Amino acid sequence: MKNWFFILSLLICFFTAQKHPALAARLDSIQLVIDQDQLILPGETFKIGIIGYKRNGKIRKTFGMPGGRTLWWKYNVEVVGGTDFGGRITINEKLMPSKGKYISIEAYPRRQPKLKRKVFVPLNYETAIAFQPTTSFDKAPGCRFDGEVVSLFNNKVVQIYDKLKRKKEAENFLFITQGGDWDNGKFTIDPDFRNIDNHRVGLIVNSKTNQAVSDTFSILLDYKHDYRLNLYGRSGYSGHNGSDGSNGSAGYHGGDGGNGGNGEYGENGPDIGVWVDLYHDSILNEPLLYVYAENLWTGKDYRYLINPDGGRISVSSTGGRGGDGGDGGDGGDGGDGRDGEIWFEKRIEKRTVSKPFTEKRTVTETKTITNSEGEQEEVEVEKEIEVIVYKDVEEEFEIKIRHQEPGEDGGDGGWGGAGGFAGGGGNGGHISLFFTDDALPYQNLISASSNGGSGGKNGDGGDGGRRGDGGDGNPDGSDGRSGGSGPSRFGWADDGWDGSIEVESTEEFFFYTASE
Repeated sequence: MKNWFFILSLLICFFTAQKHPALAARLDSIQLVIDQDQLILPGETFKIGIIGYKRNGKIRKTFGMPGGRTLWWKYNVEVVGGTDFGGRITINEKLMPSKGKYISIEAYPRRQPKLKRKVFVPLNYETAIAFQPTTSFDKAPGCRFDGEVVSLFNNKVVQIYDKLKRKKEAENFLFITQGGDWDNGKFTIDPDFRNIDNHRVGLIVNSKTNQAVSDTFSILLDYKHDYRLNLYGRSGYSGHNGSDGSNGSAGYHGGDGGNGGNGEYGENGPDIGVWVDLYHDSILNEPLLYVYAENLWTGKDYRYLINPDGGRISVSSTGGRGGDGGDGGDGGDGGDGRDGEIWFEKRIEKRTVSKPFTEKRTVTETKTITNSEGEQEEVEVEKEIEVIVYKDVEEEFEIKIRHQEPGEDGGDGGWGGAGGFAGGGGNGGHISLFFTDDALPYQNLISASSNGGSGGKNGDGGDGGRRGDGGDGNPDGSDGRSGGSGPSRFGWADDGWDGSIEVESTEEFFFYTASE
């Protein structure tokens, strides 16, 4: 009996579905699907899917899922802690830090709200992070490198943030520097070693999703770097370009171009003093060179620590470049001459022309008639007719005679201005190198050069103005003369002289003290 009851129930359901196909096509339940391998983080977006189960046993998936064709507008999706756009959930960035926090997602078919489903989705958070450089660098003050953060999340997903110069990635972390600066995805070691404690710099990276997670990237400096101290004299200002001459009005000469100004001389390179001492560093347990350099003109100082095993420094003082001479202004164009005035003379003249006239003339013609006897006979009959004849007639007519005054001469083009002289380059500064006795063996690691600045370029002369065309007339006006180009100062001004370099001895003066 039980088997018959089961079969009967199936038959009832079958015939009900055949009789009411709309009921069979309706959804019976829905399921929210979330891929657990995607990161669910504040400020970021993740995808969801919905599977609808029909009463006839078929399923329908939303767009974005494998084989999904159901449009998202058929579902209503509500998110607490974020927003939805077609199955893409964007989490509120204010939920940072994310550890221990959830968002809720509620969805149902718009025509079947009773099938509502609600899920709580835990946010992901980092369980470990590690900072690592992505570019090579020297372990010395002033050097910089790019870096990335490798994050491990609680769902075992590993994320690499390798574009930290972008705000979207960088704002996931808090960067704290020790002895350096972090900016735009780069860490720069402080250029002044005096701001670095015990030769060590560091970058502390804190996770914002889980404030208990951090990483410290520490660097012990070795000062093996090719330092460069390049000081320059100020370059001379270039001479101003000459003004262009004004164009002449009709028939007038163009104005001459102005002369170019002379360039200034370059400033001499500054004198530099360099003092070098050697000491044994107790932290690194190796000898280091201490270099103190000073711009003797301004008093600005520069300090370096150099490891003789791979480090060095070059010091240069270069004279400023001479200013270029200004170019001469172009001459103005000569004005075209005015055309001669045109006028007309009226005159009455006579001429003989042939004109048609009408005249009456009598002509005789033969005509056939019937006489009184009834016979036909020809008779001559006189007849008056009008004819056209042409006769010469004298008549008066008016003519116009064109006259034109002489054309005006065109103006001359203006002369181009002369180019200015360039300024000479400044001389290189004097460099004095002072070595203690124990630093003198490392003199080859301190290179110095003092070069004169290059001379400026002399100015070019301005172009002469175009000649003005003579005006049309009787006779035509003469063309003006083209202006001549201004003289050019070909070549370059002299370079500055190289400065002198001398080496002297000095007493020991530096003692490094480690930070407490």
